[in-house]
Amino acid sequence: LIDGTGASRFVGVTVTAKTALQVSTVLACVKVIADGCATPKLHVYREGSDGRRQKATNIPEYRLLSRRPNEWQTSFEWRRQMTIHAALTGTGLSIKVRGDNRRVRELIPVQPGSWSMTRNSRYELVYRCWDQFGLIGEFGPDDVFLLNGVQWDWTESLNAVALARSAIGLAMVTEQSQAAMHENGLRPSGTYSVEGNLNEEQHGRLTNWIRKQAGARNAGMPMVLDRAAKWMSTAISGVDAQHVETRRLQIEEVCRGYGVFPIMVGHSDKSATFASSEAFFAAHVKHTLAPWHEAWTQRIDEMMLDGSGPLFAEFDTRYLTDGSTKDRP
Repeated sequence: LIDGTGASRFVGVTVTAKTALQVSTVLACVKVIADGCATPKLHVYREGSDGRRQKATNIPEYRLLSRRPNEWQTSFEWRRQMTIHAALTGTGLSIKVRGDNRRVRELIPVQPGSWSMTRNSRYELVYRCWDQFGLIGEFGPDDVFLLNGVQWDWTESLNAVALARSAIGLAMVTEQSQAAMHENGLRPSGTYSVEGNLNEEQHGRLTNWIRKQAGARNAGMPMVLDRAAKWMSTAISGVDAQHVETRRLQIEEVCRGYGVFPIMVGHSDKSATFASSEAFFAAHVKHTLAPWHEAWTQRIDEMMLDGSGPLFAEFDTRYLTDGSTKDRP
């Protein structure tokens, strides 16, 4: 589990990246993180000897990162896809396509599950990538661009879906349970008891008859019983099961696992006010997006630009850090 690899099962459901995205809270958490990394403009700057900086628009990496990283995607689409991969599975990977001068010409994202990392020695790593057409190739660390989430080991990241499988799995089971109750007309199941013994044919006919009486279409319809039959309820109602409370709690639990404030996924309690909402929005930028922005810019500086040189990348987050409504001029 701590390695964050593979799928996990919890309370009878399989929790993977694909099934987790079917939970609306997981989808909303991942989307709000990815959009927060894709929406701000990404610029490459050059710092002069006098300490002033200017946009380095004359280098190919500027357009590559801020406009079009590959033939099929814009910078917004590529950054959002990479962040989704990292937020769900722990790492987003793109292959560097170099030109004749060894400058990076394209960044091709690889789907999670279509690449693997092998340690040939203590400090030698090889990344093997493939797609539906076969093997793409084997690449060294300098030939791939990685975006890592939370790391336990310096070579691998923790799989957020695997670590939060309990909260995500319970949310999935709760939705399935409530859907089943709606399918049965929100009527509790029970025991249909009659006098005497039923042979196999009678038992089958009676079972089929009861199934026809169930469902949302027959909700409220009376049941006609014979042979001194009795209906004994053996289940509890949706209110007694506290489905609403459980689902509210699971929203908060999933948000807690992803470090996203519930208000950012459309969930808030009745005590929230407009002023407190603005504080939550500001806290979202500082505590949720800032670590991801730092992960992006440091990776770009060291793996795409000149590292210790005058070039550096930066997100333009001014529109996200505006003051409150009453403090604006």
